[in-house]
Amino acid sequence: MCKILSLLLFLTFSSISAQELIIDYNQLSDEVLKQINSHRKILKLDELKEDAILFKAAQDHSIYMNEKNILSHEQKVIDKKFPKDRIKYYQGNDFNVFGENVLYTTIDVKHYSKTDILALAKKVFIQWKKSPPHYKNIINSNYELAGIAFSFDKKTRRLYATNVFGAKGVVIPNQLSNNAFGLSEKSIYCKNVDLNDKIHISNGLQIEGDDVILYYHDIKTFKEIFKNPSDAIAIDFVEESQLQCGSKNNFDISPIYDGVLSKPIYRDELLANNTAENKHKIITKVGKVPEHLKERSVTLNIIFIFTNCACEYIVPHDIKSKSISLFPINPIVEIPKNTTLSNKGIIRTEEHSFAFERNEIVEKFKNTDEYFNIDKISDDEIVIQFDTLISENFNKVVANKDSILFSEIEYSEEKIEEPFTFINETIHSTQIYSYSSIEGKEELNKKLHQERAIAIENYGKENLDITIKPSKIIAEENWETCYIQLEMENLGELATKSKEEIRSYINANKTTWNDYLDKQRVSKLIANYYGEITTNNPNNKLYLQFLYEINLRTGILEKDYNRANLALAKLYDVDFCYAIFDEIVFNELMTNQKLVQNACAALIKNHQYDRFKTVRFLKHWLTQFDSFNKDTQLNLLNLYCVTNENLLHTWDVSTTKLANVTKPKTLENNFSLFQPNLDLTANYNYVALYYSNHTNDYNGINYYFTKVYNSFKNNIKSTKDRVNFGLFLNHWSNYHRTITLLKAEMKKPTFTKEEALLLAQTYPVIDNDKNKSELEYILKKAYQLNKNAWCNWQKENKNLLRNITIKNEFCKKCN
Repeated sequence: MCKILSLLLFLTFSSISAQELIIDYNQLSDEVLKQINSHRKILKLDELKEDAILFKAAQDHSIYMNEKNILSHEQKVIDKKFPKDRIKYYQGNDFNVFGENVLYTTIDVKHYSKTDILALAKKVFIQWKKSPPHYKNIINSNYELAGIAFSFDKKTRRLYATNVFGAKGVVIPNQLSNNAFGLSEKSIYCKNVDLNDKIHISNGLQIEGDDVILYYHDIKTFKEIFKNPSDAIAIDFVEESQLQCGSKNNFDISPIYDGVLSKPIYRDELLANNTAENKHKIITKVGKVPEHLKERSVTLNIIFIFTNCACEYIVPHDIKSKSISLFPINPIVEIPKNTTLSNKGIIRTEEHSFAFERNEIVEKFKNTDEYFNIDKISDDEIVIQFDTLISENFNKVVANKDSILFSEIEYSEEKIEEPFTFINETIHSTQIYSYSSIEGKEELNKKLHQERAIAIENYGKENLDITIKPSKIIAEENWETCYIQLEMENLGELATKSKEEIRSYINANKTTWNDYLDKQRVSKLIANYYGEITTNNPNNKLYLQFLYEINLRTGILEKDYNRANLALAKLYDVDFCYAIFDEIVFNELMTNQKLVQNACAALIKNHQYDRFKTVRFLKHWLTQFDSFNKDTQLNLLNLYCVTNENLLHTWDVSTTKLANVTKPKTLENNFSLFQPNLDLTANYNYVALYYSNHTNDYNGINYYFTKVYNSFKNNIKSTKDRVNFGLFLNHWSNYHRTITLLKAEMKKPTFTKEEALLLAQTYPVIDNDKNKSELEYILKKAYQLNKNAWCNWQKENKNLLRNITIKNEFCKKCN
């Protein structure tokens, strides 16, 4: 593919004296080329060979400059405007790399002997060599051929010289279009794109099935880059076989692409196919893998197209990166005095869910997860959790939220004893939570949720053999869920209005609120079962977990809050607990201030099993932050950071989920109360940084990134910390800081293979072979410390072999 090199001007003056010029230009061309090749040989570069087409292009331009008395790389003749055009004019259609040096110098008008020609050739060579841009062309390893020509102006006594460089390419077969889909080459319609934006977009490519999908974090910037309907993206598929050692990289002669070009996808289609849940982001198809390449190993390269011109060819690099974890902060739990735990109580709770249709009494028994669209651990995941806990003793665990069954198996030909047993189980109590949606009229809704409560109670009698009367019946319009939904729709201001104003708004927008209203009507029947738990091993983890859960449920139902608080404190120390999300337990946690401190501790450990309820808990109690003691305040803020860390690490967080996150800025004063706690302050800044990123608040990103950067940099205590910090910087495209961080350690005896590899992976992204000697040193250091990792990294990222320095090192050391 054509990479258009810089076209440069150089002026030199000297005096002349004589009457007649006699000079052998062919000999002068040969001698200048000898000078160039002699220098390339010293640098271990291939010598340039003379080429007739390049000579014609050079001769044409030297004559043009002479006739027009100018020094330029452009001509006004349309077919010969640029060097590439002049090469094509003389049938050089198979050249894919080219460049040009020009100069003029005044010379003596005389008969030039061989000695004089040699001296003049050296003069021309030295003048080009002393000019850095011209010298870059002389030593460019991509060039294979050259043509040098001169023209003399008798009036000014100037000798014009043109040196055209080039290399011929190949034609990659199986193209999807015979004219690059009508794209033209780089032109005045092209525009500069910020380097970070190019890196982010190119590194956001993924092959999913047969499609190439782009993930990009900022749809606003994307729309600014691709402004017009004639702006597009195309993918260039390059096979790894085109980047083989032992030969030059095998790229197509096309000035547009190197491998096989996919059909461009234009702006309107890119935006129309956006599947991102977050309105600030874009996830869209940008290409399709050609049929003949589906089973082959390819690298993806991206072409930015502006006004149907192929303007930017960008080569992605896989850059190792990851996020840093929050600083661990242990919650402060309250241990009630003179309180003990019992093995008797509410051993389990069954929750039966009902999804009522609009204005209907007859229940539709459904899974509430389907209605609430919440992040809740699945039954399969619960099985995995329990498997982990008892893997030393059991091969199989069958679990769900209602009951636990352990299969008796044989292990090493010995029967493994169960960790605990339930005995004397009997139904203890039931509660009914019956809801109507808030649409329509309040009088009708009251009748609906009261009649639904009766229908739920009858269902329990007829289908579940529950004959006891409910100990609690809640029958009401579901305003709590409605308020959350308003926030999810960014209607927080409406949520502060009167109920009648809210009802009026929803009645007017009933069609768009259908799904939300369905969720408001979800009702529950809770059945609590009393019994005992016995064990032969009171230290068994699984037994302790269930013991604490029994005491939590029982303490809540019997209003023994010391017992419930002790159970919550103990649950922080176990690996898994779902009981805190039981309806009867969670409702108490949402209303009882006495339980908040220890509930925070238990939720810090288990929030991932029901993020929706955890967020509800947080949003509710953060509004009463000032009423709590310091320990409870610390736990609430700690829970806020821990809960939001996992959510905000998700790349595409839906706008509705993001609306459930209390904006960090609104809690800044609360966190400022704990400024001496540097870990908590760092965690707050970390969450605020990620929140700003998901909302594309660039002022917030810059502000909080600086704070996070300083916090985590000051806590580097080991090589592992430094590598993780470098990966974090890469995650935020702060490659310069990663390089600075690791280069400072490079010559120390403590410099590790992990640091060396990360530095070698990051350095080429921004350096682009500008500092060849430093890049070579970094690559050799990585190779010395860990040959296998160094070679594997490059084998997995073949696009790196486009960099000649990297390719030379790789081919010498890894093949």
